[in-house]
Amino acid sequence: RNTGQLQSTLLHLELESAQIWNQSTEYKMAIDWREIATQVGGLEPDGSERIAGTDGGRRALELLLGEENIREAVDLWADGKPGEFTAEMVLRIIMSTVAMERCYEIYKREPASQRACAAVFLLSEMADSRVLPWVREFLEDGSDSIRWNGLMALQMILVGPLGDAGIATAKELLTKAESDCDQRLRERAKEIRHRLASDPTLRHLEL
Repeated sequence: RNTGQLQSTLLHLELESAQIWNQSTEYKMAIDWREIATQVGGLEPDGSERIAGTDGGRRALELLLGEENIREAVDLWADGKPGEFTAEMVLRIIMSTVAMERCYEIYKREPASQRACAAVFLLSEMADSRVLPWVREFLEDGSDSIRWNGLMALQMILVGPLGDAGIATAKELLTKAESDCDQRLRERAKEIRHRLASDPTLRHLEL
């Protein structure tokens, strides 16, 4: 009788294991990665996948998070509401074009406001060559805070990937900052030039 009970128990366990296996094999991923890859241009016409690169990965994160959620995260930061610092860290990590454009939109639509200052500060923390076309505006703004954060954005841009035209523009803007009406900003611009010029990995800038 004990042998029969043991066999019955083993059979029951085997059936349970089979059910668990069937459930696991039928599991569907919550994210349709093939669709995401299609949207970021990561699939070839024949269905094979190519490396999307960093830009493709960032675009995928935008799609996963949702563009409206990203814009709202920027607004949360600009308004100083609870959760702002967590949102800030996420935005710094993903360096989203959507977030950058929202920062610039706030700056343009709400000039001389605290929200504009906060938006440009946030932008300066994730700036790269995509922000370069806006830096001149920031450096010519009447607000010391906007100009200062424009310089911080420029510093971030200079240490990142830049083509020859971008380098020329960035260097011109750094020279402009060195003649700013605010002494503190002028001195900081000169400090940035000296520090970057001393960095052997940035010799190509020829500062």
